[in-house]
Amino acid sequence: MRKAVIYVFTGTGNTRAAADEIAKALEERGYETTVWEARVPFSSAPDPNDYDVAGFGYPIHAFNTPQFFLRFAKTLPEAHAKPAFIFKTSGEPFHLNSASSWPLVRILRRKGFKPMMDRHLLMPYNIMFRYPEALARQMILHTRGMAGVIADDVAGGESKKTRYYPWTMIVLYIFRLQWFGAWINGPFIRAKKDLCNGCGLCVRMCPAHNIRMEDGKPRFSYHCTMCMSCAFRCPKDAVRPGFLNLWRVNGAYPFEKLAGDESLPAAYVDENTKGYFKLFRKYYARTGEEISAHRKEE
Repeated sequence: MRKAVIYVFTGTGNTRAAADEIAKALEERGYETTVWEARVPFSSAPDPNDYDVAGFGYPIHAFNTPQFFLRFAKTLPEAHAKPAFIFKTSGEPFHLNSASSWPLVRILRRKGFKPMMDRHLLMPYNIMFRYPEALARQMILHTRGMAGVIADDVAGGESKKTRYYPWTMIVLYIFRLQWFGAWINGPFIRAKKDLCNGCGLCVRMCPAHNIRMEDGKPRFSYHCTMCMSCAFRCPKDAVRPGFLNLWRVNGAYPFEKLAGDESLPAAYVDENTKGYFKLFRKYYARTGEEISAHRKEE
């Protein structure tokens, strides 16, 4: 049996949900698949040379691969021409996101990997505002379809060249200021004493080990990756993420429940959608055609 490993960076679980869908699709195509979440210490990561193909998934942070995930990729051993695929998640389909993987691609090539594709998947926002449940349902169902497309291409050895346009790469480098913002913002994160119950979930879930417990309450440091895990996952909505507090979103999206809820429409975004989400129509039309074509080939 062929084997695949998926290295994924996830803060709030949205990108992990996408990774799990891809893993399921690969297993249906005969791959024994391991999903490993990037977290400190990086030394516990599986060796890519023990697998036939490696996947890399991350949430787009300010039009970039998170610095944390790039640091992880640099610790991997030489891969000896190992096929690799990349998938990235964001809450919007804007073209500015297209070049976000370029620094990761460069690292993987230097390590000896052979990147074969770079796919963009839409998943709900975990910051700024909460998406309607009907849209979250459409996103997870669509991601399941795209997982099949990705798995088919991996199993078939398909290589899809991705173009990184110069103007999007300029935006990428400008918005790397977010990395410094994360370090600055980290120590300003707080847990409200009247809400925090000292459960320590934020400590356990922080991939960067940026949080420790003192006197039964969490304390935050400057190793923050701005993944929003602490604020998003807190069962008491006690965490106040510093300068980003006004954009705080709390509570994981129940993807499995939403996927099976037929009282919600399967397509929140369609040809009649108006307002902000009208901007999503082209993405869903284009990738929907890909999904349909792959299903016809099965």
